[in-house]
Amino acid sequence: MSNAFLKGIDVSHFQGQIDWPTVAQQGIAFAYAKASEGGSVTDPLFSTNYPAMRAAGIARGAYHFLHADVDAGQQARHFLSVLGPPQPGDLPPMLDVETACGMQCAAIDRAALAWLGQVQQALGCTPLIYSSLSFWNSNLAGSAALCAYPLWIAEYSSAAAPVLPHGVHGYAIWQHAQTGKVDGIEGAVDLDLFNGTSQALAQLGQPAS
Repeated sequence: MSNAFLKGIDVSHFQGQIDWPTVAQQGIAFAYAKASEGGSVTDPLFSTNYPAMRAAGIARGAYHFLHADVDAGQQARHFLSVLGPPQPGDLPPMLDVETACGMQCAAIDRAALAWLGQVQQALGCTPLIYSSLSFWNSNLAGSAALCAYPLWIAEYSSAAAPVLPHGVHGYAIWQHAQTGKVDGIEGAVDLDLFNGTSQALAQLGQPAS
C-alpha cells in the first residue's frame, strides 16, 4: 500500500478504554468513534473517546449505525443530540450502513438519504457513507443521490486500492483491515486509510468554495 495514505482507525465500546496519547504516537492521523445506533442507543464510551481524541491531537469524527427499519429522522436527531455542538477542525460525520434490518434495497437507500440529508442540513457539512463492497452491491439500490456522498469503503485485500461498488467512481476512506493492532488499544481495531493529503482531510465534507 502507498505511504501517501493518511492512517486512521474507527472505534466503539468494543475496543474498551483507549490510551489516545499512545495511539497518536503511532502515526494515526484521524479516528472516528461510534456515537449512536438506531433511534435511541448511545455508545457508552463515546463521551470518553470523543474529547480524548481531540486532546491527543487526532483529527476526530463520529459515526452512527443505521437501522433501516427505524425512522431516519428520529435516528438523525438522536445522533445530533449525542454529538453535541461541533468544534473547529472536527471531521464530518459518517453513516454506517451495513445491515438490512429486513428492508429492501430502495427502503435502505431512502433511510440513508434521509439521515444524511438531515445531518448535512444541521451541521453544514457533507457526511460520509460507510458500507462494505458486498453489502453495497447486494443491499443498496445505489441511487445517484447516494453515490454523490463521499464513500468510506470496507474492502479487505492486499491490493493498492479497493474495489469500488457498482456506480461509485471514487472513495474518501478505505477500511482495509478489521483485525489491526495499534499500541494503546487492547485487542483488534479497524484500520483505515484516507485517500488524500492532510489538507484534503481538513477540508473533508466542507462545501466547495
